[in-house]
Amino acid sequence: MPRKGHLSEPFQGQMPMKAKRLSAAVAVASVVVGTLVVRFLHTKNAARTSEATARSAEFPTRETGAEQEAPDPLSLRVLLRRIEDNFATAYQTMTAIIQGVALVILVTTSAHAVFGGASASQVATAASQAVAVFVIIIFTTDQFFQLAAATRWLPSTFDTAIPYLIGAGEATAALSLGDNTRWWSSIAWSLLAGAIAFWHNAARATPEGFVGIEEYYRQFVRGVRRSRDICGALCAYAGALAVTSVLADLSPWLYAAAPWLITATAVIRVTEVRWGVVPADDA
Repeated sequence: MPRKGHLSEPFQGQMPMKAKRLSAAVAVASVVVGTLVVRFLHTKNAARTSEATARSAEFPTRETGAEQEAPDPLSLRVLLRRIEDNFATAYQTMTAIIQGVALVILVTTSAHAVFGGASASQVATAASQAVAVFVIIIFTTDQFFQLAAATRWLPSTFDTAIPYLIGAGEATAALSLGDNTRWWSSIAWSLLAGAIAFWHNAARATPEGFVGIEEYYRQFVRGVRRSRDICGALCAYAGALAVTSVLADLSPWLYAAAPWLITATAVIRVTEVRWGVVPADDA
């Protein structure tokens, strides 16, 4: 008979699985809700766009004598600016939802991984991995918020997909604390998605959006490309460790120390570059 106040061994063994299932259910529900919110915002913006387009289409049909009135270019510019501004707000909201889901999963799983009574090296590995994921979540949120505020363009489906690609890697990494192969593979995925995001921002940011501050535009693009290159290099680093964890039996303390390179790089990069004030040495 088990003593009161103590869980039976079978039930104790089921708790981690239940926690993982609960985390997965929370993640799926949150992503679904986030998708519906973004879909609603897109539908709302599309309705506004259709209404404005219909109104602008009325201009050619109004005749004054033998002449037809052309659409007002100023009105069209206001329409495009409204779409761009609305997308920036929706983009920041969507990013916040996705990163919040990743953070909830991280908190749920790290408590068991770090305080679950494993060996010292396993606890150190899980703790360093948890810190790395936490810093990546902060870095991702910070950079998306800044870039969405600094740049404007008409959105595409690819713009919507990027935050989900990064968030999928972060959530999987949070669920894989202590599993070196899965964790490093997930981090490599997130870093690859981050490199693609920076590449996309550098490609879509045009001089027309930086009229009067052309020198800042050049510094801005160089800074974004540098962040892209850093993400690419860290992606290769994470991918190499994922493969190594499968092919070689290295010291567990190596895997406990390795995530700190990513953590340190993210902290340094997020503090040295503010897209509102790009350092002069980036020129």
